Amino acid sequence: MDPRAAELLGRPIIGQLGFHGLDGYPHVLPVWFEYREGDVLIASPAAAYKGRALAKDGRAALTVSTVDRPYHIVSVVGDAEVERLPEPERIEFVTAIAARYLGPYDGRRYVEAWIHGGHPGDGELIRLQPRKTNFYVS
Repeated sequence: MDPRAAELLGRPIIGQLGFHGLDGYPHVLPVWFEYREGDVLIASPAAAYKGRALAKDGRAALTVSTVDRPYHIVSVVGDAEVERLPEPERIEFVTAIAARYLGPYDGRRYVEAWIHGGHPGDGELIRLQPRKTNFYVS
């Protein structure tokens, strides 16, 4: 993988996850993600639409882009697997990713509100294993 692509995937940039929906049409959703050991990891509530669709057809893509010119863009195409994420591991993952995107203080506040809102419980981890990664400058 181009080191510039790995560096960009390491930044806290909202990713755009593309997949085939259950209705047969393409869908794209903004997601928080973590790039770890060559995989793109995305947390999801149990039985959410994206998880159900990816469990049926794991072909997926993720794109990230900087917001200033010249735009640096990474496109990842690969196969996604949907794994059960037990509640303790889900809380740990969401805590880490919230701190990544929001910073330690706001990340902690986000997780506290998330827990008090009744969102924990088992969830799913979407693991996108890249087949092809491209880095562009536009």
